[in-house]
Amino acid sequence: MYYSHWCANTLPADLFWGESYALKFIEMQTKVDESGWLDDVWAEGGAVLDLDHKKLLFYGGEDILYDIPLRNVFLKLMRKTWYGWDIQWAYEGIADLAAYVGYPKEKVLTGFDDDLNDASLAPPEERDWVDTVASVKFSQDDLLLFPLYGGIDVYLTYGSDLIDQIDKSYGYKTISLDDWSADFPVGGFHIDIPARRLEFWHANDIPNISNGLQSKWSGWEVIDHYSNYEAQYRSAKGLLQFLNVNQEQLLEALKASLLKESSNPLDALAYFVKKEADAGRKVEINPYALRNDRFELPKNVREEILEYAIENLES
Repeated sequence: MYYSHWCANTLPADLFWGESYALKFIEMQTKVDESGWLDDVWAEGGAVLDLDHKKLLFYGGEDILYDIPLRNVFLKLMRKTWYGWDIQWAYEGIADLAAYVGYPKEKVLTGFDDDLNDASLAPPEERDWVDTVASVKFSQDDLLLFPLYGGIDVYLTYGSDLIDQIDKSYGYKTISLDDWSADFPVGGFHIDIPARRLEFWHANDIPNISNGLQSKWSGWEVIDHYSNYEAQYRSAKGLLQFLNVNQEQLLEALKASLLKESSNPLDALAYFVKKEADAGRKVEINPYALRNDRFELPKNVREEILEYAIENLES
């Protein structure tokens, strides 16, 4: 097991180029024992590289962590650069990695935050703040849609008491998310009250969410669709229209991200320390934060690998 203080945000790009490069990158990091496991609060990315079964399970990054269509194209490309490998996203983050290698999940789970705020399903103050959408089926012919701000766990951790707080005046009969935000939502949920069924999907990793919600939605069927946002489209009977997905635009965004020159976070750290020292304040730095070990492929090599992946994307 290896630890890196900085690579969670860059991990998808660090791993993208194939197993041999990924292995070199991983082995450059700080080797740790089982005491080096992070919990679901501190673990922002990670990977299991299973050489015996040719499987890579990982999560992390910035854009692809929250943008499902972008991530889907990224994974399609990556399955070309990792030919013959099973490439999977860890939808429950560090909990998935622990489970895969047989480490007790309870040691990396901290539980749900029960410090709850208002959950009226009111829309945000600004239309372009919408990043979550709820659909609620009250009866056979009564289904309303609610554009929201905040992750699904902000609302669903209320449990079934959430239903009693729904103000139907905030609901819409139909919604086209193109009219609300230019960004793809990070999650959504569907509540079928007559069937006592809760369905949800999410872009970011939410460890152990299904088990956590089972007790809060006692007597309900709880279904985690992970990144399958189309499930809510079906449950909402097509009344909810997601943003159009343009694969060419997504490819251009990924090319720019994968080919850009990486910055060194140690430069920003040094600037911060100097600024604090100049102000007369003492700063103690975690020794791990002073290492940023990268295996940087030459740009022309990255261009060749990426061009191959794109050319073979649909094959």
